[in-house]
Amino acid sequence: MSSSNTQLFNNSDNYYGEYTATMSPNAYNENNECEYTDSPHDELISTLSSTSINSLFDPDSQFHSTSTHPGTSTITPALTRNNSLKTRQKQTTTQEFINTIEQKLQRLNSEHTINHLHNSKSTIERAKVVVLLVGLPASGKSTLCHQIKDYIHSTTGYKCGVYNAGDVRRKRSITFNDANYFDPNNVCAQRDRDLYATITLNHLLSDLDHVDIGFLDATNTTVERRQKMLKHINSKDLAAVILEVESIFADFNIVSGKLNNADYIHQDNKLAAFQDFKNRLSHYKSVYEPVTWEELDESQVTAYIKCVNGGETF
Repeated sequence: MSSSNTQLFNNSDNYYGEYTATMSPNAYNENNECEYTDSPHDELISTLSSTSINSLFDPDSQFHSTSTHPGTSTITPALTRNNSLKTRQKQTTTQEFINTIEQKLQRLNSEHTINHLHNSKSTIERAKVVVLLVGLPASGKSTLCHQIKDYIHSTTGYKCGVYNAGDVRRKRSITFNDANYFDPNNVCAQRDRDLYATITLNHLLSDLDHVDIGFLDATNTTVERRQKMLKHINSKDLAAVILEVESIFADFNIVSGKLNNADYIHQDNKLAAFQDFKNRLSHYKSVYEPVTWEELDESQVTAYIKCVNGGETF
């Protein structure tokens, strides 16, 4: 039972206060029929219900049973407020009950449904989402982003964009020569890479006028970097989703994709390129901090998803 429903029942109990009736052990006679006594609270009728359905109806209803079935483990007394026990003919009939339900259903059908509100752009503004990628190089982050984007475009009306920090670095930096650029002890390069990640996020945020879901495709391997990105996202009142990607097939991913990307496209010696990327991966592993539950503050993170080995497990 949800907390709201629990509160509802608690309020109901408080409402009745001294009028709440309790049944004594002699509330039923040997024929299992209700025994009533004159009291200031005789407007409360306690009925025996063998099922939850019976408790919806008054004791005169054709659906009500005055005895429990064999094997019934619980007895649910249903309280019905009436003017008097002597005026039970004034109770709601089954037909009146059905008519009331039909009227309520008709009113529901005439009101706006959730789907109607969701599909009406003029009625409700659709939420914007930023997906913060987390993962080592060659874990499949970019591939997964584009696969999700293509799926969303083909099955929904939402628009997605993938924003890759590596692309921004390659366009703006001329200092990359080899894996030493990613050495955590290279302070200048570290400062540059943080800057490129921020520029990439700003590009994403500026596109949210015409994009519903933006993927920040970067390693974001440290808590410090993630907190910085989340703070920026939250300042715009956007929904932040962390998507952590892991893979044990790093060597395969390097050979199949990384050796021909823009960093190594002009490298003739592919074996040397492979080893250089392996060194880059080692630098990232030395500072990698997996996402922990302590990071997933509900005020900052709307959802967290972890994908292992290209969707083998989530």
